[in-house]
Amino acid sequence: MVGCEEHPTLRSYACAMQIRQLECFRTLMLHGTMTRAAELLGISQPAVSNIIASLEHDIGFSLFMRRAGRLHPTAEARLLYVEATRALDAIENTARIAREISKGKHGHLSIAAYPAISTALLPRLVSLFIESRPEVTVKIISRDSRTVRDLVLTQQFDLAICELPLDYPAASMDVFSYACECMLPADHPLTSRTVIRPADLDDVPFVTLFRGDPLYQQMQAAFSRAGARWRVVAETEYFSTACELVSAGVGVGIVDPVVSVPFTAHVVRRPFLPQIAYEIAILYPTGSERSQIAEAFAGLLRSHLRAG
Repeated sequence: MVGCEEHPTLRSYACAMQIRQLECFRTLMLHGTMTRAAELLGISQPAVSNIIASLEHDIGFSLFMRRAGRLHPTAEARLLYVEATRALDAIENTARIAREISKGKHGHLSIAAYPAISTALLPRLVSLFIESRPEVTVKIISRDSRTVRDLVLTQQFDLAICELPLDYPAASMDVFSYACECMLPADHPLTSRTVIRPADLDDVPFVTLFRGDPLYQQMQAAFSRAGARWRVVAETEYFSTACELVSAGVGVGIVDPVVSVPFTAHVVRRPFLPQIAYEIAILYPTGSERSQIAEAFAGLLRSHLRAG
């Protein structure tokens, strides 16, 4: 009870009144008879009588008067009932929240993620996650992968998702690797091919990620080994923008087959050889235990990323 340290009398009353006594008192106030209270509490009628007598002894005043064979609450009982109900509601609510916390259904989830996943896959997963967890609140922040790494190092986020390569302890991350696909405008002549190779794209206008991106370097090496000309006509930071450029007919490109799928509705995707690897990772704060909520969401996220 708040403030009991400064009020010894209040402290003695609070210590004297047990939860079982208050539950019995509330039930008797609501239903009016020892017999009905005993039935609802699953105890005997004499047990109800003894609990009420014990409570009256502890608090120092009478709660019920018997008239014409019926119990009638005293004025003091009515006053106590209001406070007892508040106290028991608070206890029951605390117990409920504790159960929800233990099951990962109550609390807060903070996620830092790079833009492609935070604008497509992540919102859908969060929606699925909180559907059965209405008491969970979620915070999502979208930044480039290096900033995401720095944010999770500050321990401000429960987990983070970023592109690799990235300097981060391997023991605190789960890595997922995908083979990129070639994406083509819907009316492109190469859509008839089942597999696309650099030789097929010799001197074909190409949309790529920025020059410093690892995928750029892999593509450059693949075209060089094949002796094909890689004609880059547009560079962009995100797959989502590259998908729009390809859809508009600016050129062809490559795209990951999982995270960026929502952006590929208006392009045709084909396997690309040699394999161009695209890697992402779930990062976890180092040196701290994951909450039940964070672990539950990470499990959902891992299952969807593996399905790709």
